[in-house]
Amino acid sequence: MLDINKIYNDLEKNGYAIIDKFWDQKISNEIDYYYTNNLLPLIKDTKIDKFGNRNFSLADEELNNSPFEKIKKSSDFINLYENLLKMNHIQIKNKIDVHNVVMLQKNEIDTNFKVSSKFHFDAFYLTAIFPIKIPEDKKKDNFASLIIYPNIRNIAMSSYTNYIFKFLTQNSICRKIANYNFIKKIFNSKVVDLQENKIILFYGYRTYHGNQAMKSNNLKAQAIYHIYNPHKESRIDNYVFNRNKKIRKNKLVN
Repeated sequence: MLDINKIYNDLEKNGYAIIDKFWDQKISNEIDYYYTNNLLPLIKDTKIDKFGNRNFSLADEELNNSPFEKIKKSSDFINLYENLLKMNHIQIKNKIDVHNVVMLQKNEIDTNFKVSSKFHFDAFYLTAIFPIKIPEDKKKDNFASLIIYPNIRNIAMSSYTNYIFKFLTQNSICRKIANYNFIKKIFNSKVVDLQENKIILFYGYRTYHGNQAMKSNNLKAQAIYHIYNPHKESRIDNYVFNRNKKIRKNKLVN
C-alpha cells in the first residue's frame, strides 16, 4: 500500500518522490509486449532531431486499450493523485484530467548538447514518470536523467499570467542560464535517475525541468502521466494543447 503522507513529504522536502510500481506482473508483461510490437516498429518512421535523437510519442486516445490506459484508470493511481491534490489544497469540482503520453528516444548521433529536451514547466500540476526501457549505457551525463529545479513557483492566477511567466522562462537565454552552476545551487537543482520498476513523481507545473543528454546509441522509453491542468478551460491552453498534438503527430514521418 502506498504511503501517501511520505510521498507528499518527499515532494515538499526533496522536490520529487520515488515509489514502487503498483500494478501486477500481468500488466508489466503487457507493457513489454506493447513496447516490442507497438513502439519499436515506429522508430524507422522518425527524423533525427537537433539533439541527435530519433523521438516520438503517442498520447491519450492513441493509447486506448493499452496497459497504460489500465494504469491510468486503476484505483491505486486515482487514489494517489486525488489525495496528493487534496493535500495541496486544490479543490476539484469536476473530473480530474489526466494526459497520458508514451514516448521513445533513440540516440543516433552524439552532439555537444548537454540536454536532450528543453527546460520547461508542465501545463499540469502533478507529473508521474515510469520507465519502459532504461538506457543501457549509464555513464555520467549521457543517461537522459531528469533534471529538476523543484517547486520554484505556485499556480498562476490565470492562464494569461501563466503564459507570460512561461514566455519569460522558456527561452534560449533562460535555458542557457539554468546550466550555470551557481544557478543550480540557488534553485537547488537535482538530477533524478530512472530506475526499473520505480515511478518518479514531481510537481511538473511548479518545477522547471528537462533531461540530460542521451548519447552512445542509448534508447529510452517511458510513460508519463500529467495530472490536473489548473487552466484547462482557457482558450490559450486549448490552442497550445492542440498545437502540441499536431507537432507530436508530425514527428512520425508518413
